Amino acid sequence: MTLRSGEVFFAEQSDSFIIPESISLFGLSVSFYGILLVLAALVGIIAVTEFTRRLRRNQEWTLTLVTLVILSALLGGRLYYVLFEWQKFAREPLMLLDLRSGGLSYFGALFGAWFAVKGYCRKKDKDFLQSAEVLCFGAAAAAPFVWCGCAFGREPLGKRYDGLFSVRISASYFSDPGDGYVSMHPVAIYGFVLSIFVFIALCFVLRYRKKEGTVFTAYLVMQAAVIIVTECFREDPYCIWGTEIPVNFVVAGVILLTIAVGWIRQLSLDRKLKKIRFIHN
Repeated sequence: MTLRSGEVFFAEQSDSFIIPESISLFGLSVSFYGILLVLAALVGIIAVTEFTRRLRRNQEWTLTLVTLVILSALLGGRLYYVLFEWQKFAREPLMLLDLRSGGLSYFGALFGAWFAVKGYCRKKDKDFLQSAEVLCFGAAAAAPFVWCGCAFGREPLGKRYDGLFSVRISASYFSDPGDGYVSMHPVAIYGFVLSIFVFIALCFVLRYRKKEGTVFTAYLVMQAAVIIVTECFREDPYCIWGTEIPVNFVVAGVILLTIAVGWIRQLSLDRKLKKIRFIHN
């Protein structure tokens, strides 16, 4: 068993902690990104199973949804990524099937899973919010492992930065290769740390929630915030065609605005109901 040393590492010296890209098992190269993606799925399943056990919900139905989420999230995440990297895949179509080195987008995965679960719940006449609440808890548990996989997969690239927590990547990774290394923000590490906080916060929301859907809403808000923060440090964000506006900023903003409008409308409705009850009493 041997490790491929890779070209990304922390701190100033080349003999500091190296982030390997893959591991060789019996001559077969296995990427750490793929390993951690599988681990993320397993952790998510365990979290969802524990969630449903504690809340005494239908585990068979939930595990069916978990399978649907994994497949639809992979498909949606890949399609979103391919949409903004189309030129690369047009030259090498077979790369569409290669997930070993990354190439998944969070919002693509989110919307892929969202539409699939919502459609399936409607078909089976099940409560979408109740199902989403369980599933997002599993997604939050899996997220740190996904971000960790991104660190091993060298995605996404960060803006130039030469500080305490910077990572260095070989100049040959860039279109204009040169000698030595380029120091940058460790975007994947930022995402890893933030996703741990999201999971902890979601546990508190779950414990003190007062109505159905609160956990799902909190998850969307916090994940949108994580994407906005990490996007600020990215060197290569996907932008709206013809502009320099990052697509993820827009998508996250729309999610937050939609939730804010829904919250305001719900507050207004609650006040009207209180007035009606007060008048009747």
